[in-house]
Amino acid sequence: LSFDIECAGRPGIFPEAEHDQVIQIANHVVLQGETKAVVKNVFCLKECAPISGAQVLSFDTEEQLLKSWHAFMLACDADIITGYNIVNFDIPYLINRAAALKVNSFPYFGRIKGCPTRLKDKVFQSKQTGTRESKEINIEGRVQFDVMAVLMRDYKLSSYSLNSVCAHFLGEQKE
Repeated sequence: LSFDIECAGRPGIFPEAEHDQVIQIANHVVLQGETKAVVKNVFCLKECAPISGAQVLSFDTEEQLLKSWHAFMLACDADIITGYNIVNFDIPYLINRAAALKVNSFPYFGRIKGCPTRLKDKVFQSKQTGTRESKEINIEGRVQFDVMAVLMRDYKLSSYSLNSVCAHFLGEQKE
């Protein structure tokens, strides 16, 4: 399961889960060894224009969107959860936003029933990379593969924003 969230941040302020809505969660599910996606969908807050090649699921409230995405995520039963900066942004944002909205059933992503997904701050230090703060997330029985972490480890880039990384490796901006 590869996913990405979009938030409706306030002008000039980086999105904060306590205040800013999750307005979309895009998903791409592939079975190991297959070349075509099993699922391509986008969970949207309110109505959204059609998106080529993807099923659009619209919800009237953010709580409905988060509950439905949570059920979808568990139904996928993915061995690997991936995306760009999901460990330091997307997963923590979703968990904290659900907590702010009091969607108490939300932080259970793992395969062990009743074991909540927890966030923990982590600091990594080395002479090669310096000091980096990040998150540690337990999702029992599922591997998290954050592409941003791999790029930061293996490539020295001037910026790791998704737009900059796309420009560097693909020669174009993200779409």
